[in-house]
Amino acid sequence: MAAQKKRGKDSYLNDFKKGQDGGYVYVGKTWHADPALRRRTLIKLWSVQGCMLFSALLPGFVTTAGLLNTYYVIIPYVLWLISDFALAYTLGNMTLGGNPLRDYIYRRCVKPYRFRTMLPLAGAALTALSLLIFLLRGGTGEGKLVCFVCCGVQIAASFFAGRSKIVEIWTE
Repeated sequence: MAAQKKRGKDSYLNDFKKGQDGGYVYVGKTWHADPALRRRTLIKLWSVQGCMLFSALLPGFVTTAGLLNTYYVIIPYVLWLISDFALAYTLGNMTLGGNPLRDYIYRRCVKPYRFRTMLPLAGAALTALSLLIFLLRGGTGEGKLVCFVCCGVQIAASFFAGRSKIVEIWTE
């Protein structure tokens, strides 16, 4: 029987072959981008990502109404915060992957990037909605305006990042 290629989580390891010097060399599919366009796109995305991280972290440092012992406000905020850091991790992998980009990095980072920008957007929208419910139920506290502004900034930045042309700049 012919040797079957391994499929699944570690299937990208099939793209590495042993070289003459004993090390492994990547021989799989690569994705190329125009260096100037890639640089401009990544600079835009990193600046947007910085705004997103700042807007996600600020409500946690300000004594925000609802983020003190209110589980239905804290849970969406934690979703928002974790998804922002996951998006930064994805963008970091995409940036450090280089040009040309290996196929397994492309499939893990570039392809799902647009979808992953919607998770912080959803987290910020749910946080704003739950904070509004908290205030309508009679909750009070300082910092509510800061939290609403940060939610708005996050929603706008996530929408902008999701509309980026990151997938279109790469060719096989």
